[in-house]
This record gives sequence, C-alpha cells and structure tokens, in this order.
Amino acid sequence: MRLFEWLLGWQERTNVHGDLLELGAYLGRSAILIGRHRRAEERFTVCDLFEPLPAREDARDHPELSRAAFETNYLAFHPTLPEIVQGPSASIRDHVKPGSCRFVHIDASKVYEHVRADLEAARELVVPEGIVVVEGYRAEETPGVARAVWDAVATGGLRPVCLTPARFYGTWGDSAPIVERLADWLAERPDEWAYDRHLMDGRAFVRARLTTTTQRPTLPLPTASRSTPVAPAWTARKAPRKRRYFRRLVKMVTARPRRSLRAAVRRARRAWTWR
Repeated sequence: MRLFEWLLGWQERTNVHGDLLELGAYLGRSAILIGRHRRAEERFTVCDLFEPLPAREDARDHPELSRAAFETNYLAFHPTLPEIVQGPSASIRDHVKPGSCRFVHIDASKVYEHVRADLEAARELVVPEGIVVVEGYRAEETPGVARAVWDAVATGGLRPVCLTPARFYGTWGDSAPIVERLADWLAERPDEWAYDRHLMDGRAFVRARLTTTTQRPTLPLPTASRSTPVAPAWTARKAPRKRRYFRRLVKMVTARPRRSLRAAVRRARRAWTWR
C-alpha cells in the first residue's frame, strides 16, 4: 500500500498523465487504493472474470455475487465505480487504447501463458513513463508468474524499479530517475524500511521490505550481578505460611456453625501470629 501510494503520487508530482488499469480485482482491495489517485480527466478500468466466491456455497453458480461484492466494497470508499470489464484479461485491448495508461496492476492469473500475454498487453497500453506492477512474482506456488516476469525483463525490455516480497514494480521507460528518488525516500525512513540497491544489465533497482520495528519491541532479559540485592530469607517461607493460614481458616469455618465465623477468623489470625 505504501509503495502504491508513493509511485502513483510520484507520477502526479512529475506530471505523468494517463489512465489507470487493473487486471484482476477480486474483492477490490487494491482497486480501492488505485482509485484514490484517479484524476478527473483519467479513466480507471478494472478487468476481472468475477468468478464465484469460493467461501460461499450459494455463489458457485452466481458470479454476479462476486462482482456485487467488489462494487459494494469499492463504493464504500468512492462515490462512483470504475469502468468494469467482466471477462478475460486477454480482451483488455478492446477496451483500453494503446499508450494511454500510466499505471497497470496485473493480478489476473497465475498461469505463465496468461501472465505473459498480460505483460505484452501492458507494454502496448502504458505510456513511456508508465509503471507496471505484477503480483505474486516470487511465490513458490506461482512459478509461472516468475517466469513471465523475468522473461519480460530478459527479452521484452522491462526494467525493474523495485522488488518486494509480494510484488514486482517495473517500467519500459527510463527507470533511473524513479529508482534514485525511491531510494532516497526509503533512506529517509530507516525505521520503516530495509532496502538495498542492485544492478542488472547496468541498470539499478532497489529491493525493499518493511522492517519489524513497528511491532512490539523485545526487551533483553535482566541478568543477575553481584550488586543485585538478595531477598530476605523469610520471603521463601511467606507463601507456604499463608497457605497454611488459609487451610486452617477453611477448616475452622466448615467445621463450625455460621454464627461462629468471626470467632474462627480471630482464632486463625492468632494461630498465624503465634507461628
């Protein structure tokens, strides 16, 4: 979320104009975030099959329920819906003009052939300074996404900008200015981000991840020393004597009528004092 915000904001600060596109929306979490940066003159297009929700027994044959869930979630944060294309991502060229998008988020499929086709479409649809984001490029259960991404880097001219544990950020334009500014932004937040720079084919990119310093800190355990005061010996017998006192009190109370409760307590206290 932080990187989405920064990259979209960087495009706005550097006057990069274009539409927004998401391939694969599911229930709209990332679409809600992207929609925050849609300008008045820009289009935001969302493409998804809107397959039935797997957790709903009554939704197996009703994909419209998934689309309704997306629309409900999106309208909870925005006054109007984006332009929705319900269908395969392969048809996106029929709905979006070439060279018109500044930001493309790809999360429609995990199959190599599909992701490769989505990246080829994104290359035609983005402006020269456009950013493409690919979800799940390094997960062990999605090797097809990783192959498609690195094939695009090796032979398709895609240049890495930033790698995170979850997403690949790249561009087909000049990556140097955005990498430099992004590295400066990460360096200004050492308590939030851990990052390093890498080179590939002579071009720099950054690898970043959120640090764990925002979680509850773990404090070192205290270590004993000679200056540590030693507790008095009587504290070791304090807890057992209290237990004996209460056992004596319980025995006295249960063995005598209720009217003698106060007398039993007094006798137990005296017995405690004498011991």
